[in-house]
Amino acid sequence: MRRKNVLLKLDEETNRRLIKAKDRSRRSKTAEAYLRLKDHLERFPDFYNSELAVPEVKRNSDLTS
Repeated sequence: MRRKNVLLKLDEETNRRLIKAKDRSRRSKTAEAYLRLKDHLERFPDFYNSELAVPEVKRNSDLTS
């Protein structure tokens, strides 16, 4: 399977946490981000179409009836 590239823009705190994680694991920053994203997608494969998704908030008129 051919690999694809993705560009990420991280806020300062997320970048700092990623750097700390890659330092602990002794992986490159790219490898750390790849493994963490892959792990997340395996654990939550279809989050927004699952039972875990937060139901839509009802409109005020629906709440008063």
